[in-house]
Amino acid sequence: MPANTEPEDAGPRRALDERLAATAAGEGEPEAEGLALLDRERWAEAAEVLEEALDRAERRAGRGGDRHEVLRARLDLARALTGTGDLDRAIGLLGPLPDEFAALPEPDENARARALSSLGAAYLRARRPVAATNFFGQALEIYRRLGAVDRQAAMFAHIAEAARLRGDGAAEKAARARAAELQEALPAE
Repeated sequence: MPANTEPEDAGPRRALDERLAATAAGEGEPEAEGLALLDRERWAEAAEVLEEALDRAERRAGRGGDRHEVLRARLDLARALTGTGDLDRAIGLLGPLPDEFAALPEPDENARARALSSLGAAYLRARRPVAATNFFGQALEIYRRLGAVDRQAAMFAHIAEAARLRGDGAAEKAARARAAELQEALPAE
């Protein structure tokens, strides 16, 4: 590879490294550090930082702050907890989130779909593929309404994994085919 080119994922990696460095130097927000750790799949570290971020968001909300911020913080923490394997706690945090995002004064359908997808991922990791499929299906419907083709493809890939765990080869094959079809429909970057 020529010296003046970077691997395809170098830009996002560099941005994550910069967020982590800024936070370590006391210049960044801890929430940004938690998200950077989450993006790097450093689950335990992310969970610790995001726990603190949730506490701060809840304190601010108690003083008239943004309820949406609390819900996002719970979602991020639950994603980290899923990664650590603390599935009961993750599911407990995620369970009410889809309805809470929908009940906001300005409902956040994208966050609602992310919560449903994360709930599906937690149930899939808990080896409960039927429940996981239900949540992935609900997220898929929202992503269809939003026109998020890339997220639809991801939901079909998750549905395929759930079908594999159930031992349903035909459903797995159909879901993988639909995911591939949607991926092919995406514009080239």
